[in-house]
Amino acid sequence: MQRYIEMLFRPRERHPKEWRSSFLALQLGFLAGGVGLLGRDLLIFLSTDNWIPIIGSELFFALFITIGFFLHTLGFAASGLVLACTAGAGSATGHIILTGWQTEFYLWYVSLAVLLLALPIRTVVKWICAISFISVYCFTYLEFSANTPAVELPMSTINALGISNIVGTLLIVGLPMGIYSTALVKEKEKSERLLHNIMPKEIADKLQNTKKPIALENPDISVLMADIVNFTPLSEKKSAEQVVDLLNKMFSRFDDLVEFHGVEKIKTIGDSYMVVAGVPQPMAKHASVLCDLAIELHEVAGQFLDHEGKPIQLRIGINSGPAVSGVIGKSKFAFDVWGDTINTASRLESHGIANKTHISKATYEIVSSAGPFKAKKQEIVLKGKGKLTTYLF
Repeated sequence: MQRYIEMLFRPRERHPKEWRSSFLALQLGFLAGGVGLLGRDLLIFLSTDNWIPIIGSELFFALFITIGFFLHTLGFAASGLVLACTAGAGSATGHIILTGWQTEFYLWYVSLAVLLLALPIRTVVKWICAISFISVYCFTYLEFSANTPAVELPMSTINALGISNIVGTLLIVGLPMGIYSTALVKEKEKSERLLHNIMPKEIADKLQNTKKPIALENPDISVLMADIVNFTPLSEKKSAEQVVDLLNKMFSRFDDLVEFHGVEKIKTIGDSYMVVAGVPQPMAKHASVLCDLAIELHEVAGQFLDHEGKPIQLRIGINSGPAVSGVIGKSKFAFDVWGDTINTASRLESHGIANKTHISKATYEIVSSAGPFKAKKQEIVLKGKGKLTTYLF
C-alpha cells in the first residue's frame, strides 16, 4: 500500500523538474474529478430512465482522462494534462448536447483553459488548447444554449448537476492552483534563503530587481583572511570524508560567529576563510570587530584536532582600507570584494605566525585610536609591497 501511495503522490524521477511543485495538486485534482464523475453518473442512473447515452458518453471521455492521469503519474506530465483537459472539454460538449445548457457544463471550458494556461506547458500548445476550448464554448453557446436537450432530465437532477459543476470546476481548478501557488511561494522563499546564504541580503534584493551589474565602492572596510596551519599534511593523513567533515564543522562554527558580529563571510577557498566588515553597509568599528572575531576564531579552531591529535591552529591576516565589491558571473554568480586591501590581507595571513593574528599598520591605527591595544610591532617585507610595519597579537 505504501508503494502505491508514493507512486500516486510523489513525482517520479522522469517527472520534469518544473512540474514537481504542482504534482500533488494535479493528482488531487484528478482524484477529485474521478469522485465527482462517479457521483454524477450515479445521480443520472438513479433519476433518469434514458441514462445510457449520457453515461456512455461520459465513460468514453473518462477513459481518455484516466489515460491522462496515468501518464501524469508516470512522469509524462504535459502529455497527460493536455489529453485529460481535452477529454474533459469533449465530455462537457457531450453533456451540453445531451442534457442542455442549464446543467452548467459549459463552465468546464473556461476552467480547463485557465488550468492549462497556468501550467508549465509549451506556450504554443497551451494557447492552442485554450483557444480551442473557448472556441468550442462559443460554438456550443450559439448552437445549443436555447435548444431543447436530447435527453429530458428531472428539474431536481438538472439543479444537482448545475451545482455540482459550479463546485466541481472551482475544486478542479482551485485546488490544484491553490496548492500550486503555495508550492511556488515556498520555492520562492527557499530560493531567497539560498541566495541570502551566498551573499548579503541587500545585494540579493538588488540582484532580484535589476539586470544591471552590481558594483559598490567601499571606501572604509576591513578584511580578515584565515588559513589552517599545516592543512596539506592533515588532508593527506585523513580520508576525504574526514577532511570535509572537519572543515564543515569548524567553518559552521565560524559562520555562527560571523553572524553574531554582524559581518559578512565572502567565501571559503579550500581551508581559507574570508570575512569583511563594512560591506555592503558601512560599519563604524569594522577593524575592532574583526580583531575580536579573530580571537574567537583562534579559540574555536583550537577545539578541533589535527591528524596528530594536536589542536588546530590558524594564521590570520587583517587589513583595512578601500575596496570594490560586486556580483560577478552569469552562472554560479558570487558576491566578491577586490582591491589592494584584500591582497595585502592575504599576504599578511601567509606571512603570519601560527595561532596569531597579523594586522597592518592601517588596522592597528584604527583599533588603537579607540583605546589601548596590545600588539607586537615588527618590520617585514611583503612581495609587491616592500618593507612594511605590521603588528602581531
